[in-house]
Amino acid sequence: MTKRVIILGGGFAGLHLIRRLERILRKAEADVTVVDRQNYHLFTPLLYQVATGELPPHAVAYPLRDATAPIGYRFVQAEVDRIDLASRAVHTVDADLSYDHLVIAVGSVTNDYGIPGVREHAVSVKWLADGEDLKRRILDTFEDAATIADPTRRREALTFIIVGAGPVGVELASSLRDLMDHTLRRIYPSIDFNRDVTIHLLDGADRVIPQMNPRLSRIAIRRLERQRVNVLLRTLVSEIGEGCVRTKDGAELRGRTIIWSGGVKMNPLVASLDLPKAKDGRLIVDATFRVGGRDDVLALGDAAYFEYQGRPLPQLAQVAVLEAPAAARNVAALVRGEPPKPFVYKRKGDLIALGRTQAGAELARFGGLVLSGLPAWTVWRVNYLMQLLGVRNRGTLLVEWLLSYFAGRLVANTP
Repeated sequence: MTKRVIILGGGFAGLHLIRRLERILRKAEADVTVVDRQNYHLFTPLLYQVATGELPPHAVAYPLRDATAPIGYRFVQAEVDRIDLASRAVHTVDADLSYDHLVIAVGSVTNDYGIPGVREHAVSVKWLADGEDLKRRILDTFEDAATIADPTRRREALTFIIVGAGPVGVELASSLRDLMDHTLRRIYPSIDFNRDVTIHLLDGADRVIPQMNPRLSRIAIRRLERQRVNVLLRTLVSEIGEGCVRTKDGAELRGRTIIWSGGVKMNPLVASLDLPKAKDGRLIVDATFRVGGRDDVLALGDAAYFEYQGRPLPQLAQVAVLEAPAAARNVAALVRGEPPKPFVYKRKGDLIALGRTQAGAELARFGGLVLSGLPAWTVWRVNYLMQLLGVRNRGTLLVEWLLSYFAGRLVANTP
């Protein structure tokens, strides 16, 4: 009897799971359905480049139907209302989908930690629309500032506050400065980019990118200082108002553009499930990705709390991609009535982009070798170019990178 497999989510975990299942699962063995609220996979590590004009939106969006239709998988674009574990059904607005095996790979959502004003007054950088919105705001800000005669008002308008010095915040701050220095400076002659423009980068930790190797943190902070980014560490935000960020030590920073990159939390869909969860809300999985020991429910990526050497794997795209091959093998095994096999995590290292020809790279498979400058930048670019799916997306990415470097970035606000 043909088994019904439903995969919730077309992010890194879901998409790479699909690609692996294609190789090992015969069509007669299972009917595979992929469900996502969007009809494209978003390459989130490069979303900040959309926000800073280095890439157009379509360069980081891969059509999910291109990944499913040619191999005979069904794709359903829908928002999932709830999952009925007892009847083994996924309920959407338009249809009810029954399953024998459910794979939860819904990813995460922005975490505001309950801080007042984040949703109302800050721009997040999580979805494609966020990147496009932030780019419009940045360019509108410079258009307005070019006509402001009062120096105090102009400097406040051109103050950018980024909350969260993880990978997104650091890469965004560095790329934003590059946008200003290498593109906007020459087309806004009335603005003094040395005196009028300020970029603040805030975080409660004692170093930038605290989840990465400390050597990468040192490389990043030196680069940010050279780019004149004002890094404020051990700084906890208490409230965000319109045009201002208040900290728990009583300080207040004023700026027109406030960007929130403070972290992620579990998708609300997962919170509604009566399944074992960790303190952070993720589904607790065993070494084979089964939730609560059930053969009918698996989870991976940001949705899964997978312990390795006594610590949970981080909610990173790299982890999702590494988990996908093992998860696919286990889905195939369960479909065939075979025992699943444990996943062995082998960390690859970390990459952090730091603007024009600069980056940091830690290569775990080479004994923790750390690179900086142009060599790290080359590793970073090649790695992401190879990770993109589809010849068209890779070609677009390469061409847009070259154009942005030699001809400047995209600085027109189009509809």
